[in-house]
Amino acid sequence: MTQPTATYRLQLHEGFTVSDLLKQLDYLDELGVDTCYASPILAAAPGSTHGYDGTDPSRLNPEITTEKDWAELHRRLAERGMHWLQDIVPNHLTLHPDNAWLRDLYTKGKDSDYYRHFDVDWDHPDFDGKMMLPVLHDGGGDLSAWPTLENGETVYKATHWKEVDEHLNYRRFFTVNSLLGIRVEDEKVFADAHEKILAEIRAGRIQHLRLDHVDGLLNPTAYLQKLRKEVGEDVGIWVEKILEPGEKLPADWPVQGTTGYDFLAAVNRLLTNDESATTFSDLYERLTGEPLPEYSELVFRNKLMLVEEHFRGEVANLLRRWKEVLPEEVWEHDFRETLTHFLAGFPHYRIYPGGGPLTEEELRHCQEAALTVSKYAPKYGRQVLRFVGWLSAQDFQDEALETLQRSQQLSGPLMAKGVEDTTFYQYWRQAHLNEVGSSAAPADRVTIRAFHKFILARGKSSMNATATHDTKRGEDSRARLQALTFHPGEWERFVNRLRNRIGTGALKPRSWYLVIQSLIASYPLDRSEDAANLRDRVDRYLEKALREGKEFSDWAEPDTDYETAVKDLAARIMDDRELSEALRGLLRRIQPQARHNSFAQLVLKCTVPGFPDVYQGTESWDLSLVDPDNRRPVDFDRRRAWLEGKRDQEYDAQPKIKLLKTLLTLRRDNADFFAEADYEPLAEGDVVFGFARTQGAKRLVVKVAKRPDTVVSGPDGADNLLPDSGGLGLGVWWA
Repeated sequence: MTQPTATYRLQLHEGFTVSDLLKQLDYLDELGVDTCYASPILAAAPGSTHGYDGTDPSRLNPEITTEKDWAELHRRLAERGMHWLQDIVPNHLTLHPDNAWLRDLYTKGKDSDYYRHFDVDWDHPDFDGKMMLPVLHDGGGDLSAWPTLENGETVYKATHWKEVDEHLNYRRFFTVNSLLGIRVEDEKVFADAHEKILAEIRAGRIQHLRLDHVDGLLNPTAYLQKLRKEVGEDVGIWVEKILEPGEKLPADWPVQGTTGYDFLAAVNRLLTNDESATTFSDLYERLTGEPLPEYSELVFRNKLMLVEEHFRGEVANLLRRWKEVLPEEVWEHDFRETLTHFLAGFPHYRIYPGGGPLTEEELRHCQEAALTVSKYAPKYGRQVLRFVGWLSAQDFQDEALETLQRSQQLSGPLMAKGVEDTTFYQYWRQAHLNEVGSSAAPADRVTIRAFHKFILARGKSSMNATATHDTKRGEDSRARLQALTFHPGEWERFVNRLRNRIGTGALKPRSWYLVIQSLIASYPLDRSEDAANLRDRVDRYLEKALREGKEFSDWAEPDTDYETAVKDLAARIMDDRELSEALRGLLRRIQPQARHNSFAQLVLKCTVPGFPDVYQGTESWDLSLVDPDNRRPVDFDRRRAWLEGKRDQEYDAQPKIKLLKTLLTLRRDNADFFAEADYEPLAEGDVVFGFARTQGAKRLVVKVAKRPDTVVSGPDGADNLLPDSGGLGLGVWWA
């Protein structure tokens, strides 16, 4: 397999099609990108902006491309020596009238070829052999879009969407009722779901794959081994997989690595000044008037709340299965509470049992879950320990194995919802640590030594990401918040000044702190792209943050009065001359450190083992907020002008794009070296992070200082390869 030297992630939809992409290939080539990395390309729900709501895996999305444009794209890529990495969704399709498999099922019933394609419990006691169909209105709403059998019967049972959390008979993606799990563990389903993608690979149009939500599958290991057999060894496979601190990919997964959230988390921590950690904790406690919550306990309680309130239907389905395999002495001790607490305490996304006894590592994770329950919910600790003891003695086969696997299919979504979509919108001590794949716990620090250890333990072919379509904020937004940790006194004075000037009013202090950090992260100092529609963008973000946090508002029953009060605070700060000038003043003071951190993460992701992934548009400064803000249209004409050296009077992102081009060109000109070179930590103390990449007699030295005013020196007589944008504190040299 030829490893990419750099990928560029593209979000394809009706507003940016393959035809539009054809016009940007020269630009991407000139930037130094050798692999286009695209969101799902197969047919999806009309108007989809992301492609994860697929409707027909057998054909291309007509809103994105025609077969003619698709062929032309790959002809032009081949002319430039460029490749294609395709994101695919093996876990689910969407509940939409355009879903080809569902229409066939709803027309033919049990005679449909797709009757067993969906992960539906047709024997569920509440649904009379029909599939639940959540609808918006009481009484079923408008179901005219859905077909029926010839005799007028339906294969589905219309149910109000608010009832889905309580009981359901299909597997959904997280808590998204409209995304219906499919059974790719079945040979026929696998073949049908991958027919088009495999055909494109065999035709030479797709060179690599990215797998969405691999943890959602019944048996990810078996799936990946089957996929590898189908695509051969020359196709790279990267999995969207969140690794907890210290966790590694299973050794029997035939993949190149992850999509890079582990790198993002580690470099985010590395560029945070933990010497000021106590200042931030103390400030948070004074603002809230409460002790700083223990992070691990907050995660546990949020997961427990979710599994008890939003995953009750999934738990009920699992309980029916567990009752068939458990001995009475385990079942009789209120196994519902045992299972919910076990899942809430699980330390990782999931384990991957494939048959036989659990491994030592799998058992250790189960034991950690029991210890967490014993610590935070001691009433249930003993019965969870009893369950773990039973797990440790089993040779899992057949029904028992599938029941355990299905429990793990719930464990992953529960972790994602509990941490990324709940805790990260409640715990505002340092907002930049609330990032996909990260831990916001104050103690989970990454020292220079720890970062070296992380890189040495990681494979050489993983992605290095610093922004994706799923990250909570843009990479330069994150750099600003990292910069605050180098200016704790300035930050504390600013916060106190604002609070003394405007107070918190009716807002909870945590919501107040959310607003202040959000403005620091997103407020532009110039007429940048991020300045456009700033008020609306911030309002949408604050609304989403409050609803995801589930404390002061939520999606099902939003508290619009409270949301308005939070939005009004942001507007007041932006509109008040004194307050907005104070905000700008702080941003100007931290700007050198923020700029340095932006460049530092760029240098690191392009030079450590693995390869850099550039999320669309982030070759410019990126002050985006969470989606949909980070999926705004990209002004490629402007970026092309910067790349050509043209100055922009209103907004100049040339230094960042110039640095990126330098690094990507270096990688492309030395592709074998960067793919294969060893990694050697350099002893530079606790002020400068340094390492060397070596391959035979060839040696590249990289140094990144913690602060921008620190001088770094390279080998005698060697020229710093970085352009002026590197400045002090950064260096790359051939030695």
